[in-house]
Amino acid sequence: MTRPLLNAFLALSLVFAAGLVAPAPALAAADARVDALIRPCFGVLTDPTLSTRCKPAKRKGGGGGPPPLRPPPTFIDCAYARPGQISDAIARNFDGVTITLTSSNGRACEESVVINRPARIVGDLRGPVRFDRPLLKAPPGAPCIRIAPSVWVSLENLTIAQYEGGSAPCILGQSDELTLGNVNLAYSGSGGGVVLPGDSRLTLADSRIVARSQEAAVAVRGRLRISNSTIGAAVVGLKAAPTEDAQIDGLELVRLDDWTGSRRSAASAGLVLADIAANDLIEIRGLEVTGFSRGAYVAGAGEVAFTAPVVRSADWALLVEGPSTRIARAQLSAAEVGVYAAAGTTYVAGANIQGVMRSGIFAERGAQVRGVDNVVYASKDGCAALKTGFFDGALTCRNWYEAPELGGVKGQPSLPTFDSFRAVLDDEQNVRATQLQGGPDLQGGPGIAAPLPGAPVRPSNSGPSSSSGVSPGGVSK
Repeated sequence: MTRPLLNAFLALSLVFAAGLVAPAPALAAADARVDALIRPCFGVLTDPTLSTRCKPAKRKGGGGGPPPLRPPPTFIDCAYARPGQISDAIARNFDGVTITLTSSNGRACEESVVINRPARIVGDLRGPVRFDRPLLKAPPGAPCIRIAPSVWVSLENLTIAQYEGGSAPCILGQSDELTLGNVNLAYSGSGGGVVLPGDSRLTLADSRIVARSQEAAVAVRGRLRISNSTIGAAVVGLKAAPTEDAQIDGLELVRLDDWTGSRRSAASAGLVLADIAANDLIEIRGLEVTGFSRGAYVAGAGEVAFTAPVVRSADWALLVEGPSTRIARAQLSAAEVGVYAAAGTTYVAGANIQGVMRSGIFAERGAQVRGVDNVVYASKDGCAALKTGFFDGALTCRNWYEAPELGGVKGQPSLPTFDSFRAVLDDEQNVRATQLQGGPDLQGGPGIAAPLPGAPVRPSNSGPSSSSGVSPGGVSK
C-alpha cells in the first residue's frame, strides 16, 4: 500500500473514532443525574428517615389518591328510596340543588327530611297533585321537613303528609325563606302544619293545607305573601305577626268539623294577624272564612285593608284593633257581631251583614267607626235588639228573611272533616286539571266522592257562644 493511500485510511479511521467517542460526555451527564436521584434511596433499608424524600412524585391528573366521591343522584324514585336518601342528596350536593321526587308504584318516600342548605324539592308532575297520593310521608312523631336556620327552601308540585305528628309540626324552620307552590300538606297532631318563628319569609301560592291540630295550621313571624290558597284547620287557620308590608290574595279558610262542640271550636279563629308593626300595610283581598267562631282578628300599630272579605257562620265576623282599618264590600254572616272595633279608626263601606243578634257594627269606648252604605239583616229578634256601642253612624237594618245569599251560599254551610275535606280538594283539583286538558280523569284511578251531599247542616256555630263567657278578646294574639 502506498504511503498516500495509507495516510488517507488513517485519517478516515480517526474521524470515525471521533464520532463514536463524542457522545460520551452527554451519556456520562445523564448517568450522573439518574445516580444522584436514586443513590440516596439505597440507604432506606438502614435509615428509614430517608423514606420521606424517597417517595415518588405524584403524577398529574389525580393519580396520587382515590378519586373524589360523586354527589348522589337528584332524581329519586320513592318506590325504591331508602330512609334518609332525600336528606343525603341535599347535604352532599351544591347550594340551590333541585331534588325531583317521583313514584313508579304510588309508594311515598318515608322520611323526616333535613335541609341544611338552599334547595328545591319538586314532584315529577304527571297529573294533578292529590292528597290521596303523597310523595313524602313523615314517620310517626317526626317533622316532615326540618330546615336549618337562615336557609331558603322551595317546595313545588308535592303532597306531604304526617298523620301521627304528635307534638312535632310538619314543616319546622327558624328565620328561613320558605316557598310552597302547588303543594298539598296534610297534618294531624298537636304541633301545627307550618311553623316558622324568627324573622322568616313565607310565600304560599296555589297550595292547600289541611291540619287537624290544636295549634295554628300555619304560624309565621316575618314576611308574608299568600295567593290562591286554601287552609283547613280545626282551631286556627293562619296566625301571623308580619314584620313588613304583606299581601294576602284569594285565601280561603275553612274550619274542620272534627271537634265541633268542644272548647276548641268555641275559641277558633280563621285569620289572626297580631303585632303589626307601625307604618306597615297589610292588604287582604278576596278573603273567605267559613265556620270559625272569630272570622278574622287583626291588631297592631300598622294599617290593614280588607277588600271584599266573605265570612260565613261565625260568632264574631271581623274584630279589629289598630290605628287604621278599612273594610270595603264585606259580606258577613255572624250570630253575634258583624264588625267589632276595639280601638283606632275603622272605615266600613258597602258591608252586607247577616244574622246578627247583638250588633251589626259595634265600637268600644275610644274607637271610631265611619260607615257608609252598610246594610244589616238582623236575626229573628229584629232590628230593635241590636246594639252599636259608641258607633253612631248611619246603618240600615232589615229583617233576616230579606237577606240575599251570602257569597253564593244560602243559610249555614256544612263543614267538612279532616278526611272529607282532603277528598273534596282532590276532587276540585282533578276537575280543574280535566278542564285544562280537555279530557277524562288524568289519574285514571277511582273517582273521588262528591262534596258531602249527605253531610249534616251545621247549626249557628256549635259550642258556647260569646254570650256564655267568651269575649272577643279570647282570640290568641
